[in-house]
Amino acid sequence: MWQRMKKTEAYRYDDGLFHVTEIFDSIDGEGKRTGLMSIFVRLAGCNLRCSYCDTAYSLSLTDTAEALTEEELLSRIHAFPWKKITLTGGEPMLHLRRLCEVLGKEGYEVNIETNGAVALFQERPQGTFYTMDFKCGGSGMKERMLEENFRLLGKEDVLKFVVSSEQDLNDMRRIVTGWKGIAPDFYVSPVWGKIT
Repeated sequence: MWQRMKKTEAYRYDDGLFHVTEIFDSIDGEGKRTGLMSIFVRLAGCNLRCSYCDTAYSLSLTDTAEALTEEELLSRIHAFPWKKITLTGGEPMLHLRRLCEVLGKEGYEVNIETNGAVALFQERPQGTFYTMDFKCGGSGMKERMLEENFRLLGKEDVLKFVVSSEQDLNDMRRIVTGWKGIAPDFYVSPVWGKIT
């Protein structure tokens, strides 16, 4: 069941299971771990509907391929030899706190790919960093961004912009100049066929 939290938080799933769309290992293809082997856990369910979404197969809980307990999910993760893991979605921040704490204590480097519309952890679990999107106007979701999340980003984190127009580039410029020094690494990805 979806539960409405504070206005600044998104819906969170609270049945105690991880609604997994897919688990696989691969070479990381974007961000600061590009070229490194990582385990990817894609969780179903997202609180946004971006115009350019490339993971529409993981937007709702009906997209769940496997509903796993924490122990079952950890067992699947442990089957891979890598210590780098990317939790993605959908929107992984709807599911995660305790799992991140367990993985951090086990020595995993955990990348949470989050959409920027869910409150980040006030106290970050050990071994965790964020790759946080800022949804520019072209996404149709800009008004859902929680700019207070910028205060919780650190030097280990990454800020990502998906851009589809000159206006999106202007949105990016405003954020990067307004929050300079918060997240030193930022990445820009063009929407295929919309902008070069």
